[in-house]
Amino acid sequence: MTGLVLAPLGFVLPGLLLWYAGQRLARGRRDADTRGALVGGLATIVVPVGGLLLLGYAAAPVLVGLGAGLLLLAAWPGLVMVLLLGRRWWLCRRPVDVDRRAVIVLGAPVPDGRVGEELAARLRGGLTALGRLTTLGGLGAATSPLVLTGGRAKGDRPAESEAMARWVRSQDPAAPLLLEDRATTTEENLLLSTRLLQDQGCPPPYAVVTSAYHAARTSLLIARHRLPVQVVGVRVPMDFPAGAYLRELLIVLKEARRPHLVAGLLIVGGAVLTGFLAR
Repeated sequence: MTGLVLAPLGFVLPGLLLWYAGQRLARGRRDADTRGALVGGLATIVVPVGGLLLLGYAAAPVLVGLGAGLLLLAAWPGLVMVLLLGRRWWLCRRPVDVDRRAVIVLGAPVPDGRVGEELAARLRGGLTALGRLTTLGGLGAATSPLVLTGGRAKGDRPAESEAMARWVRSQDPAAPLLLEDRATTTEENLLLSTRLLQDQGCPPPYAVVTSAYHAARTSLLIARHRLPVQVVGVRVPMDFPAGAYLRELLIVLKEARRPHLVAGLLIVGGAVLTGFLAR
């Protein structure tokens, strides 16, 4: 019974890795990322399969306990993924609160200096959120700026915020813009943008618009730094949806790797100890 409940979660991580590898292979991309995802998927699938086999065929209580521990360990990333997806669903259906005093749009790579489809979707979401504040007359709605955050990539490529500003002005020349052109990570996007707004005399609370798949991790960063910011997720076109969600899951696991490692050791150790005591 335990195996039937935990098995689906146990196959989430290897399933995402193999799905991502399959997407890339279907598009003829046989590079290091594809090979890494393929090898990682085949390697991680051993854990839930081994747990199921031990639960189904082992007779010794210690081995049964080990099987349960392996299955619990394999299910952990799946549980995290389920929580992230639940958070994403909520952040995408909730409109911007009318008490927000500014809207921040997170940047995305602009390798050729032009805004791509995903970034354009974020910017449309930002303009929609700003329009809602203006229409409903929230606090400071008349002067609420649209903050475009994203720094300069390597080489002579323009800062993401500059490309974003050109796109917004082509859609709404009257939009009140504020550019943050130093951030190179999501964490820097949030910290530098909120600091810029406060330096400009625009007090919190704020809203931040980002891609749906990225919204849950963004909300975790906001909670970590205790920022007065509401996350608004918008659906965006993606070439590799499996890769996007896999990347978010792996980053969340990596950023809190010590707690996850401790949890894994406790799960396996506790299950084996339970089996040993049950002999």
